[in-house]
Formats: sequence, C-alpha cells, structure tokens
Amino acid sequence: MRGSLRADRTIGGENMLEGKIAIVTGASSGLGYQFALTLAGQGAAVAVAARSIQKLAALVDRIEAEGGRAKALAFDALDPAAPDALIAAVAEQMGTPDILINNAGISRPGRAHKATMEDFEQTVAVNIRAPWRLSQLCADLWIGEGREGCIVNVSSMLSTRVARGVSLYTMSKAAIRHLTAGHALEWAQHGIRVNALCPGYIRTSINDAFWDTEQGHAELVKLPRNRVGAPEDLDSALLFLVDSRSQFVNGEALTVDDAQSWAI
Repeated sequence: MRGSLRADRTIGGENMLEGKIAIVTGASSGLGYQFALTLAGQGAAVAVAARSIQKLAALVDRIEAEGGRAKALAFDALDPAAPDALIAAVAEQMGTPDILINNAGISRPGRAHKATMEDFEQTVAVNIRAPWRLSQLCADLWIGEGREGCIVNVSSMLSTRVARGVSLYTMSKAAIRHLTAGHALEWAQHGIRVNALCPGYIRTSINDAFWDTEQGHAELVKLPRNRVGAPEDLDSALLFLVDSRSQFVNGEALTVDDAQSWAI
C-alpha cells in the first residue's frame, strides 16, 4: 500500500467517516480485513472483531501506523453470548457505534445429503444468528439514544441462486438478504439504514490456493472475464452503502460480482 490510509483512501479530499465509530466482524483476514482498512481510511475509528486477537493486533498496528484508529476485540460468532459482549465492549471502550459491518461468516462445503447437524448449526450460528443479534443490539442502542445508524450485512451473489456443494451457505445468505429487508422496513422510521453487500467470487487467503489448482482454473474460464475479484474491488460499494449521502438507499442488496452470477 502506498502512503497512508488517509492519503490513499479519501474521496475528493474529505474523510467522509470522520468522527464515526464502526464495527467490522470477521476482520482478521479476507474481506473484513479490507473493510476495516477502508473504513479507517475514511476517518472512522474501527472496532475490529474476530477470534484471532494476534491477527487483529497486527491489523490495528497497520491502521495506526498509517494514520487511522482501531481497537481489537475478541469475537467468536459461534458463542451465543459473543454479540452482547462485543457491543458492550465497544460502547464502553470506544462509545456508541455508528456503523455495523456484519461480515463474519463460514462455509461448510460438501454434498447436501452428507451435511451434519453440526454443519447446519454452525452455519446458522455464524451466518444468521450472530448478525441478527448484533443488528438488534445496535438498533436498540440507536433507538434508545434517538440517533441514526447504518448496518451493512455481507451476503453473497448466491443469495438469489444456488450452486452445487454449498447448500447450507446459500441458504444462510438468502436468509441474510431477507433479514436485511425486514430490519430496514422496521427501523427506517428511526433513521437506521440496513443494506446488504453481495460479493461474487473474491480471492482471499481462505480460497487463494484453490484458484491456482486445475479445478480452480476450470472455474475461472467460466467467468465473464476469466478472473475473480480482489477484496479492494468492494471498497467503493462499501463506502457507498455507509455514506450518509446514501440516505435513500435502504433495504437494498447490492451485488458486486463482475457479472459472475449470470455465468454460473
């Protein structure tokens, strides 16, 4: 990365999130890591949350070294008590959050008839229960304090279609799409916006090795530009959704996939 977060990531010379507090779950790697950098680059103080405190500490060091502000907080989405503990910690140590990015998620690939009850329960816990509870807690804070808020749920291009071997994942991401719309409808009167970001295939540390395999190459040639995206390809969409100037964007599911969903 060249220069500082501020220098590289401000839009039109302004820090659009200056004075805001944002939470990003699943921030230790992949999309969450990039989301944290992007929000910090626009002036937000970012609470980065995940299971790996060591990885989060390194992310905080990077953000602070490049002129941003961040705090690492442990968060295990499998734990039913984790959302309450996270929101309480952010409120106590940083203040009332303004933005929530529900990014933490898991996938348990495999043939549908071979999925276990543990696979099902873990998928629901991480991909549905945790974002539902975090959203509920933030909304309760905002409504109680009479302030506006913004939630971005990370769904998937597979929220409206299916693919072989990931039935539990697609189920959970479809649920997030409807959760987004339901929350937006109920909380709009309180000035709370809830939208979903639906990425296509993005190359991250989790799937990086796959795209270099023979099977990965076979999948790439099916895509419109024979490529997958990088986490930075979602920056502009994320900033659009959290921008206070996007007040009329609510309950939306924004697909960012380079037309991949039309090819699978």
